[in-house]
Amino acid sequence: MRIRNLAAFMAAMSIMLSCTLSVSGTSSGRTVNITVDTGKDRKAISPYIYGVNAELMENDVSCKAVRAGGNRYSAYNWETNASNAGADWKNISDGYFQQNVPENMKDKPGCAALKLNEVCTAKGAYPLMTLQLAGYVSADMNGEVSKAERAPSDRWKKVELVKGDEFSLTPDLNDGTVYMDEFVNYLVNTLGDSQNGGIRGYSLDNEPGLWSSTHSLVHPEKTTCAEIVEKSVTMSKAVKDIDPNAEIFGPALFGYGAFTNFADAPDWKEIKNDNPEYKWFIDYYLDEMKKAEDENGRRLLDVLDVHFYTEAKGACGKRYCEHYGDPDCVYNKLNSTRSFWDDTYTEDSWITDAGAEFLPILPALKESIDTYYPGTKLAITEYDFQGAYDVCGAIMEADTLGIFAQNGVYAANLFTMDAQYQLAAINLYTNYDGSGSGFGDTLVSCTTDDIETSTAYAAINGDNEDVITLVVTNKAFDDKTTANIELGNEYKYAHLYGINSMSAQLFDMTDSNPAVTLNGSSLTLEMEPRTVSLLVIAKDKEALDTREAVSSAAEKGEGKSSLPLILGIVGGAAALVAAIVFAVFRIKKNQH
Repeated sequence: MRIRNLAAFMAAMSIMLSCTLSVSGTSSGRTVNITVDTGKDRKAISPYIYGVNAELMENDVSCKAVRAGGNRYSAYNWETNASNAGADWKNISDGYFQQNVPENMKDKPGCAALKLNEVCTAKGAYPLMTLQLAGYVSADMNGEVSKAERAPSDRWKKVELVKGDEFSLTPDLNDGTVYMDEFVNYLVNTLGDSQNGGIRGYSLDNEPGLWSSTHSLVHPEKTTCAEIVEKSVTMSKAVKDIDPNAEIFGPALFGYGAFTNFADAPDWKEIKNDNPEYKWFIDYYLDEMKKAEDENGRRLLDVLDVHFYTEAKGACGKRYCEHYGDPDCVYNKLNSTRSFWDDTYTEDSWITDAGAEFLPILPALKESIDTYYPGTKLAITEYDFQGAYDVCGAIMEADTLGIFAQNGVYAANLFTMDAQYQLAAINLYTNYDGSGSGFGDTLVSCTTDDIETSTAYAAINGDNEDVITLVVTNKAFDDKTTANIELGNEYKYAHLYGINSMSAQLFDMTDSNPAVTLNGSSLTLEMEPRTVSLLVIAKDKEALDTREAVSSAAEKGEGKSSLPLILGIVGGAAALVAAIVFAVFRIKKNQH
């Protein structure tokens, strides 16, 4: 099968190469100047920013965190594995989670969490499991639930956060109640605690500001600010009683409207009037959780958990447009990531029309944390800039991961059903050579003089400057871009990896690629339009081999990815395929 696939791949590459050669045209070139300083602005990179949600966890991606979360989890009955789709699909109650687990797990309580932990153990990833706080979970798998059968009814089981009695590892299916602390106890006894192979973190449900719309048969009234705080404190205390070192993520807010006023919560105006110092709901939530810590003598919120989906429009005026052949729409899409961090950027969206008071969002979130609950980590457990089938998806994802590292984000999880190009970008950071070599654990200073054309991020491992990994994007629609890169120190070796429009995968572009010119402390990289490049730059080949050997050993302990890399093919065919790929990578396709 490998030989057949290789032959087909080579034939396809040859055809694409000849077609591309025949239609290629000329384009003006751009230049960007990038400066790397390995001794400046060093900061640790959390590996958990390279995460996905459970829908993507079994793809060929070397992710470092997996979240089992989303609307399906709010009405998940861990005792029977029944769940309800809510407004996502006709309020159907069924065995959705059982469909995706091995036969030996299907009838075990908490199969969704067991499967999550199994995958995370294989990948060496952080498992984050959702706990149910909305009030009721599905009682059966009997299909659509009508409005007349809204909770409380026999189609639902009541949720209690604290059992107040002895736990059982065999839950009582006839008591009409599902206990959440009993769920945590069951997981700890079945899998181990958070420090010994079990679930590492627990999410305080999912997007509570939307319960009245996403799960109107469970929670028909709007969630109040006081309700989510009370449930957060109660659930967190219960988890910490069982597993003191497990991390609590909350409150999994759906987006900007939840950040500001908790989706127009009924009690927000009164809270704001009584506490005018609160800029937005997040201030209130953090302050209340800090008060709860002070009262209980232990931290009850470890990670502020929010979701962020860009509202930026394409030039066409459509949010999340898919006009990847339109240079103006592509420009808007590729720059929309700047709403995370850049106070000089103004996105075109309803948020801007409403004043954009809290954009860019990451500095605003960090300011609230520093003011109201210092030491709280930050997670973006749902985000997606789209582009599953276009290289723009890889560019935005690569840029986003660099932004998360730059801004000290603790955990992040891509949320989408299709993510071919985005997953390639994650692998660029976590497994660029197929043997577990990654971007590095320490971010260093890396500046570019034209972020609208090219963004760049550089890292080392620890304080060792012998090897630099450098991710560079070219956002130019149809222009080649020359990156003039100053490295500060002398280096003798460079290896290029890349993602381009040819295929949603990561290509090994070799250590003798003519697109790269290394001259001591300076390096020139010739980039094709709309590409992502990763340069591994070393003082000598021995230093790189040592680092990659360490990475490979670590990866073997965590479960090695089967990431397709061109030079993973043995023999003379490898050179031929690499040459073809390089040629396609280098040649501009005519956009007319």
